Amino acid sequence: MSIPYIENVYFQSVSSNSDVTVRFNNSCQECLCESLFGNISNNDYVALNCFTNNTCQFFQYFPTSYKLSVSNGTRLYFLQQQFPNASKCCISNITELMDRLQTVTPTTINLTFKPAAFGYDPSVPSEAAIIGYDSGNLYWFNPLTTAFIRNTSIDTTLTLALYENQTFTANNGISVINIRDKQTNNYINNVSYPSLGSVRKIIFINDGQTMVVSTQNNLSLSVFDVNSPMNYTYREQIPVPLLNAHGIAKVNDTFLYVSSWSDQSIASCKYENAMWNQTIFVNYTITTAGSHIAVDDCERVWFINTQFGLRIYDSSGTEISNWNMSLSSTNTIYDILLLPNYVLLITHVEHMKIVQYDPQMTCS
Repeated sequence: MSIPYIENVYFQSVSSNSDVTVRFNNSCQECLCESLFGNISNNDYVALNCFTNNTCQFFQYFPTSYKLSVSNGTRLYFLQQQFPNASKCCISNITELMDRLQTVTPTTINLTFKPAAFGYDPSVPSEAAIIGYDSGNLYWFNPLTTAFIRNTSIDTTLTLALYENQTFTANNGISVINIRDKQTNNYINNVSYPSLGSVRKIIFINDGQTMVVSTQNNLSLSVFDVNSPMNYTYREQIPVPLLNAHGIAKVNDTFLYVSSWSDQSIASCKYENAMWNQTIFVNYTITTAGSHIAVDDCERVWFINTQFGLRIYDSSGTEISNWNMSLSSTNTIYDILLLPNYVLLITHVEHMKIVQYDPQMTCS
């Protein structure tokens, strides 16, 4: 019996109307056998994600809104040889969504240090980490339940990315990205290049074959080819029309948004005709700092303004909503993590906490 599959891709629900069964410490072969001959009937589930960490996810039906995400070594099986319809925007009514977010009772994670950036790998949705504004702290937690996982000591600050069971961090003013084993925290490798002086965001595109880095002191993004976990080669700089480059949000492998720290401007970067083309997406002259950004399934851009709160833009760059969080120069926010089902997490720096807002929304 032949079961169709896609290599290096996994299925990710954006809505909450999909029942998922998870198996831990099971190989992909064991999960397939279970779907065919075991407790799980092949007729009960439509799709199976197999991950490299011996975790499987069975989907009972296809959700209305979903993503097909790329990750080396993963595999997506279509157990009944049926395929999902085109993904739809989950909650198109931004007013309804913001009303729910602003009226829900938030969950707070109190920390012992000033938090800075989130690290999150969508292929491991039950795990996230937060790095400190100052060196010494890496706090691991479940971003959905907010449950504590572990603390790790680390000598880097401000920047964090999780990818393929590795952590990527940096130190302000030092032109090096440190790569460590996620579980053991053991040093693996580093990436050194003169443009990496004040790293703020690290993302991966093209099935992990390309690393894109923003550095606050430069008017550009640094791009590296990932030849192997031990071999990174500098490729090019992508100029951005901002005072500096801070946050990066990926729409897809050829479309990125980049935010500025010095003001509240955002640029878009699109790869067309074998080159990156940049343009201003949001042009602000307000001098209070911007920070990190996220993109949701409706292609809305969520932008952290450190002393204000959130500003949200549609795909044309028009501000369609905002959230004044009554902040100040001594009560700022820094990073945003936007999960499936619009679960929103924000770091509060001086108040030393992470706040989670769960709107409890489902797709119609």
